[in-house]
Amino acid sequence: MNFYLKIILIIFGILYLISPLDIIPDLFVPFIGWIDDGIVLGIIFYLIKYGKLPGFLFKKQGNVKESHNRKTANSASDKEKRHDTGSTYQKTTSSKTIPTPYEILGVDPKASRSQIQEAYKKAIKKYHPDKLSHLGEEFSNLANKKFLEIQNAYDALMKNF
Repeated sequence: MNFYLKIILIIFGILYLISPLDIIPDLFVPFIGWIDDGIVLGIIFYLIKYGKLPGFLFKKQGNVKESHNRKTANSASDKEKRHDTGSTYQKTTSSKTIPTPYEILGVDPKASRSQIQEAYKKAIKKYHPDKLSHLGEEFSNLANKKFLEIQNAYDALMKNF
């Protein structure tokens, strides 16, 4: 959502809050008149935070059940797809030879301690799980595996020095 639109919505919310013109006037019923102010401010807050209006404002009751059933069916098929891709990944990685710690860090077997440390820092920056967490759970899990692989390779190489 555009920054200026957020500013305009905030200004509108403040003006509505202090304005005597309300859906439920504050003059006749003092405390009940604040309910509409709270609802308007809540909707503006939701709009600014999520960039869209809440779905319950527009959906009919029948459509909610249908959309819930579709979401449940989609999530089940997504889980199956994720499981299938995971088993394919395991098959492809298990058929390959296990890489050496030097190959994991991308250094020459004759590399010095400082070269190994430099390669380690570069690899950790690239595959750190916190850096890739916004991409989703699958990428985060793969990043965790790669991170541990890099850490174990580094530990194995540092034992030699």
